[in-house]
Amino acid sequence: MEAIVIGIIVALIVAFIAVRMMIAQMRPVAEKHEASHYTKDEDVHITVRDDVYLRTDVSRRKIERKQGN
Repeated sequence: MEAIVIGIIVALIVAFIAVRMMIAQMRPVAEKHEASHYTKDEDVHITVRDDVYLRTDVSRRKIERKQGN
């Protein structure tokens, strides 16, 4: 039982170190609200600017009420 507890503690320490290393490599960025901020002009060629409405899913169920009071 003691070996399992020690193994779990060691695994948590290794995982914590790995996650901290990944966090240290991340660069902070400001939130962008337009797609043009995420793409380069030469990467994307949009020729049609229409939205296509595909479908609506409607689910209905009967609301059961108690009989009497």
